[in-house]
Amino acid sequence: TNMSRPTDKVGKAGEYLTASILSMVCEDVVLTTPPSTTDIIFQYQDRLYKCQVKAKSKIEPTKANWRFDLRRSGNTKKRQYEDNAVDVFALVSLPYRNVVFIPKLPQNQITLVDEHIKNNDAVKNLLDVLNNL
Repeated sequence: TNMSRPTDKVGKAGEYLTASILSMVCEDVVLTTPPSTTDIIFQYQDRLYKCQVKAKSKIEPTKANWRFDLRRSGNTKKRQYEDNAVDVFALVSLPYRNVVFIPKLPQNQITLVDEHIKNNDAVKNLLDVLNNL
């Protein structure tokens, strides 16, 4: 694939970081290829899950929080995910090399306080989310 756009690089880096954390607690972790709407498919306790990765390379200009769009990328006509397309979102801060996992939510975006994403224990957070799905 052509990595010409900086956003592609950010997205890929976010996917690999997320896959690395997933691989610490999950049996199988597979990065998909376009045009799949799912970024990563992984297996946990004999069940398959679909993970959508949202990566950011910089904080909001106010420097207080990180805002993540939970819709599909802007170049698709239908921005909403299908009901079965996502089980878990991985919200990635590349500067902190950290991930916050959340279950699929109905809203279009989410804002995380800087301290939260900076100090999150990604593995513990992932297990909490998976054990409550």
